[in-house]
Amino acid sequence: MQFDSLDDVETFYKEFAKKEGFGIRIHTSKKAPRSDDVTSHIYVCCSEGQRKTKNALDNGLSKDDENKARRSCSSLRTGCEAMLRVMKNKKLQKWVVKGFDNNHNHGIISPKSVSYLRCHKKMSTAAKSLVEKFGEEGLPTGKVAMMFNVGDQTFTSRDCWNHLRDVRGKNLDVGDASAILNYCQKQQAQNSNFFYAIQCDDVGHMVNFFWVDARSRMAYQYFGDVVTFDTTYKTNKYDMPFAPFTGLNHHCQSILFGCALLQDETEQTFVWLFETWLQAMWGKEPKSIITDQDLAMGAAIAKVFPRTRHRLCLWHIKKKFPEKLSHIYHKNSIFKRELKRSIRESPSVEKFEEAWKSLILTYGLERNEWLEGLYNIRESWVPVYNRNTFFAGMNTTQRSESINAFFDSFVNSRTTLKDFVVKFAKAVDSRYKKERKEDFDSRHKTPSLVIGSKIEHQAASIYTRTIFNKFQKELVSSNHFTKEKVEKNGTFYRYKVTSSFDPNDAFIVKLNLESKVCECDCQLFEFMGIVCRHMLLIFQVKNIFQIPSHYILQR
Repeated sequence: MQFDSLDDVETFYKEFAKKEGFGIRIHTSKKAPRSDDVTSHIYVCCSEGQRKTKNALDNGLSKDDENKARRSCSSLRTGCEAMLRVMKNKKLQKWVVKGFDNNHNHGIISPKSVSYLRCHKKMSTAAKSLVEKFGEEGLPTGKVAMMFNVGDQTFTSRDCWNHLRDVRGKNLDVGDASAILNYCQKQQAQNSNFFYAIQCDDVGHMVNFFWVDARSRMAYQYFGDVVTFDTTYKTNKYDMPFAPFTGLNHHCQSILFGCALLQDETEQTFVWLFETWLQAMWGKEPKSIITDQDLAMGAAIAKVFPRTRHRLCLWHIKKKFPEKLSHIYHKNSIFKRELKRSIRESPSVEKFEEAWKSLILTYGLERNEWLEGLYNIRESWVPVYNRNTFFAGMNTTQRSESINAFFDSFVNSRTTLKDFVVKFAKAVDSRYKKERKEDFDSRHKTPSLVIGSKIEHQAASIYTRTIFNKFQKELVSSNHFTKEKVEKNGTFYRYKVTSSFDPNDAFIVKLNLESKVCECDCQLFEFMGIVCRHMLLIFQVKNIFQIPSHYILQR
C-alpha cells in the first residue's frame, strides 16, 4: 500500500487496529543524515515491549516498598511483536509499507471496550466545547464524560480534565509567561530567599506556577504549625485555580505561606505543588492541615505529608446537609438543632457516638449511604476527634476563603498573570502593614485588667492583645465553675470541674503539683494553645499564680 502522508498512514492503521481490537503507538522514526526529514516510521501494538522496573536500591526503596509499588500499577505490555513499518519513497513522494506483522500474543479487545485504549479515545467537538464551558462556569468537567459516552464515543473524566489543561496551556500567552519568569528572577536577585517554581508540559507550556516571598518563608518557621489550603478562587485572565497556603499569626490574623496558580486539580498536580512547597519551607511539614473534601488533594497530602494531621473543613460538610437531608434538615427543625449540637458540643468521643447513633435510629436513617459515608470518616471532620491536635482553634478553611475575598479588591477576571503576581505582592504588603500595627499596639498599649490577679498581670505582659483577650475570657469564666476533688495521690490531684449554670458542662482536670503539668478533658490548650477556664480554676485553688512556661506557646 502507498500513502500520501504519515497522517494518512496513522489514520489507516488506527482504524484497522480498532476493528481488529488492539491499540497502536509510534515506536521509532528515522531521519535523513544532517536533515530533519523523516525517512521511516514504525507503528507497534500498544502491548509491545515489557514494563521497565528499576532496582529497589536505585529508587531508595526497600524490597517490600518496591513490591507494593509494582502491585499498585498495572500494565498492558506483553512483548507483542505486531507492527507496521513504512518508508518514504523519494521518487514517488509516497509513504510505502515495507513491513507488517499482525500476530498478537495477547487477547483481542471487544468492540465495546476498545475505545478505552488511549489511541482510540475521541472527544467530539461538542464534548470539548461543553468541557470548556463547564470549566468557565466552575462546574465539574468530569460530568461531560457521563453525558457523551454512548457507542464508540468513550472517554473518561480524566480526558476532560486533560483537555481543559491543554486549552489553558495554549491560551496562556507566551509573553505573559515570560513576564512572570522575568518578575520572579528580578525578585530573587533582590532577595535570594524569594522562591519560585514553574512546571512545564512536554511542549514547554507553563502549566503550574508556585511562588513565595522571603517574609512568608520566615513567618512559616514561627507559625507553620497549622495550615489551611483551598483552590476555589479563580479570578484571573486564564481562569486558573489560585491555591494559597494560609496560616494564623500571633494576632490571629491570616498569613500567607506561599501560593500557586494551577492548570488542573489532579492528584499529580497537587503532589508537585506540595513537594515544591515543602522544598520552599526547608522540608518542615505542618503539624496539621485543613482542606475541603477533595479526593485528589487528600491522596496527595497522604503521600507528601504522611505525619501531618489532615482535617476536612467542617463548613463544607455542613453545607451539604440541606441538600442531602432536605426532608428533615430545614429551618427550625428539631433534627437540625440536635445534629448541630451533637457535632459541635459533644464533650467526648463517646458522647458524640451516642448522640449520632440516637439520631440515626430516631429518624430512621440507618440506610442513608451519605450519612454512613460521613460517619466512616468522622475522625477527619468531627471537632471532638481533633481536639488533641493543635489547629489554632480553627475548624474550617475560612481563613483561605477570607484571603480569596481579600484579593477581590486587587484583581478581576481580566487580570493577566504578570499583573496578578504584582498585585498579589501589593496585597501581601497591605496585610503586613496591619500586622505591624497590631505589633505596635501590643507593645505599647496596656490592656484593661478585669480581675487584677497576678496571673492576669502576667498574661497581659506576655500575650499579644488578641491572645490576651481570649485568655481573659477564660479567666473570667473560671469564676462560674465549682470544683470537686476526686483523687489525691502524693502531688497528683484529680478534680471534677462543673459549671454553676449547667451541670452537664463538667470536665475532669488532672494536676501534678510538683511539675505543674495539668490536663483537662476539654483539650482547649491542645487545640487552641490557651489555658482553659477549668485549669485556671485549679491553678487558683492550688495557689499557682503564674502560667507555667510549658503552657505559653512561643508562636
